Amino acid sequence: MANMAQLPIRRKGHSKCIVHRDNDVVFVCQKCNLLICTTCCLSENHKDHIDSLRELSETRTENTNRIVDFVNDAENINIPKLNQEIISSRTKMSGYKTHYENLRKSIIDNNNQCKSHLDQLTAEYISTCDQMEAAETDIIQTHIPDLERRLDTLRNLLPEYKQTLQTGTDVLMYDSVSEIREMDPDSPPTPSIEMVEFTPSKDRQSLLKQAVGNINIPDNLLQYSLPDHPTVMSEFTYPEIITSICPTSDGRAWLCDCTNDTVKLISNNGLVIQKIQYNSKIFDISLDPTSGRLWFCSYWERTICEASTSSTPVCMFTTEDRPANLCVTREGRVVVGTRGIHDKVVMYTADGQMLHTAIVEGSWTGAVESITQCGVTGNIAVVVDYKRIIVYNPTLQPLVHYRGEGIQAQGEGIQSGEPVTPDKFGPRTVVYDSKGNIIIADGTRNTIELISGAGKYIKTLHTNTGYQGPVGIQKGDKLWSRLRLDTGEWGLKLLKHYSD
Repeated sequence: MANMAQLPIRRKGHSKCIVHRDNDVVFVCQKCNLLICTTCCLSENHKDHIDSLRELSETRTENTNRIVDFVNDAENINIPKLNQEIISSRTKMSGYKTHYENLRKSIIDNNNQCKSHLDQLTAEYISTCDQMEAAETDIIQTHIPDLERRLDTLRNLLPEYKQTLQTGTDVLMYDSVSEIREMDPDSPPTPSIEMVEFTPSKDRQSLLKQAVGNINIPDNLLQYSLPDHPTVMSEFTYPEIITSICPTSDGRAWLCDCTNDTVKLISNNGLVIQKIQYNSKIFDISLDPTSGRLWFCSYWERTICEASTSSTPVCMFTTEDRPANLCVTREGRVVVGTRGIHDKVVMYTADGQMLHTAIVEGSWTGAVESITQCGVTGNIAVVVDYKRIIVYNPTLQPLVHYRGEGIQAQGEGIQSGEPVTPDKFGPRTVVYDSKGNIIIADGTRNTIELISGAGKYIKTLHTNTGYQGPVGIQKGDKLWSRLRLDTGEWGLKLLKHYSD
């Protein structure tokens, strides 16, 4: 089947064989699920499938009945059911909106009340400080004149006593000593008042949470289960080079090879369904999460393009520096990793208006290698230099820097269980899953890692015996992974890393 994966696709309703174009299709190869001609029956691809061949005409009644069943089910069951479900979902959505508006209002009102109480308590504390300061000032102000009087007395007596020592009679000396004895030899101490102190709370965060209140989330809402190993949904050989994978919502995937000018849409068993060609090498691809349309960037042409439904690429805008990677966000923005004097992450509108820019620093080049957006938070994660991951907020302010912290070594070359050092961490691509976690394809250790959106290590999802290439994520958290299969051939595996 490896060769058949490269066959062109027969258009719907077209009666000619895709291999022998002058022949009509007359048989169904049930093993390959293909319509073939009589010549194909004897070909290398089908000669062992004789038992699975049926004449196309024999299937008409069966197919007619299945279409009739589909039409009846669609008209009488599925369409009414879907319409009702849409109405129900819209009603729930409207109710949720009201609920969360009230919830937000309650939180804000309580916050304002807490602020009011804090302001009142602060005013009381300030008033206490003012009163204590005034009282202590009055006491000190009364004490100072007394000290000054004592000082004047001593200053006046000092010359007199010096003269007595030189010329005074015995009587004068006696009287002077008697006078000295009656004096208080010690200066009156400054009144000692225990000063008011303020001790900030050391448990401020938890006390504030108690003051504001609690928000309760159902226990099962944010919980998920990770099995010991991901489930392999399917795998197939695919010998061509792949540098980017963008799975579609209907179970197919767009593939990009940055060394050529063509991108391909394949089925989940490797059949090529569609090709899109450009006049220059296509470096990276991304799917618009809203429209499902394919976007790509051309490094040498400095162009950002969208592939329309007619498969004809349309240049949307050009960039000042060379674009190497891109990601279309749920808000319709285009985040581009560019290379120039400074390597940057730049956010544009769909028509090329620059909104935000982040210069990537801290490494020998700062080159951006992969970009993805979180469907939960809207944050942007990028791979830099195949060495680290930076997570930005939606306006490209850096939040997290991750270099493999927490990953435990597995496999050859590193003692198992030892922490992975930055030089052994080699991220190639990153994608966010539906829980807001980041999936990393590590090309240095040939693993797939899972970390939280805050950059905390969760689990090593998968370890390959050979090369680990790019990954892509499909709706429902089905992971497409480019790798060398256990057979030694190049191919793709479709993995599911959460338990249902």
